[in-house]
Amino acid sequence: MKTLKQIMRCRKGAVVVLMAAAVVGLTGMAALAVDAGMLYLNKYQLANAADAAALAGAQELPGRPNEAVSTASSIAAANSKPGGTPDNIQPVLSNNNTAITVTIGRNVPLYFAKVLGLASSQVTATATAEVKTYTGGTNGIVPFGIVKQNFVFGQTYKLKLGGGDGYNGNFQALALGGSGAATYTNNIKYGYKGTFKIGDWILTETGNMSGPTASGVSYRIGLDPASTFDNVAANSSRIIIVPVLESLLVDGRSDVLVVGFAAFFLEGSGGGGNDSYVYGKFREMVTPGESSNGVPYYGLSVVTLTK
Repeated sequence: MKTLKQIMRCRKGAVVVLMAAAVVGLTGMAALAVDAGMLYLNKYQLANAADAAALAGAQELPGRPNEAVSTASSIAAANSKPGGTPDNIQPVLSNNNTAITVTIGRNVPLYFAKVLGLASSQVTATATAEVKTYTGGTNGIVPFGIVKQNFVFGQTYKLKLGGGDGYNGNFQALALGGSGAATYTNNIKYGYKGTFKIGDWILTETGNMSGPTASGVSYRIGLDPASTFDNVAANSSRIIIVPVLESLLVDGRSDVLVVGFAAFFLEGSGGGGNDSYVYGKFREMVTPGESSNGVPYYGLSVVTLTK
């Protein structure tokens, strides 16, 4: 029969074994808590960086795919910190250069998990941004219309024609929300407060509207006189959005069909009397609004994260 002293020694040995097992268990829990938290933090950082990179890269699509890839790469590298430079950044274009997927990976060192044989773990995040054609739905449209064509980036176009260039009293001026000089002038200065979409019909504004045209254009340019086509900000008053029309071959004040929208840098107006005209340089631009993949592209697009 064991003595009390012998029993106590056995119990002490059991306690030591239990304590050792508890230490291993607590170490494992610490590894799970601390290292899992570290992995989550890195995943969160990379997810934000991937989102920012995809959105930034998509701003260059579809016309500048090389710039889209380089922009996405630089934005990913810059926004993936303070976790450190990621191990790899992979921007991939798809859908005929209308979408960009950015995958960012980082090898994250582990700490407590080392006692369990885990020195590091790979963390990745992926984001895809897609470019769709702008179909309307936002206000600020300017009352000039231009017939559909293959627009060339940086080329100057007449947005309102002068005398002799129009057709039966129409010179590309539009009556947005009503006709008359006052409404027309305000729509040039401030943009139309209502909205139009592809498939809508717009009423033309007849006559050369020389004075109202010069007044409205001068006002917009005066808000940002120093800007040029190359350095203008996206929110400048000199960036105007105009409807792209199926045709302007109509007699007098008539409805014309909207088939798209295009953006121009407002360069100025010229002429006078019955020869008042407006000209601007075509540009590609991303803007908020409704969008679709099933309509012709005229330089205006909407960028959205799809995953």
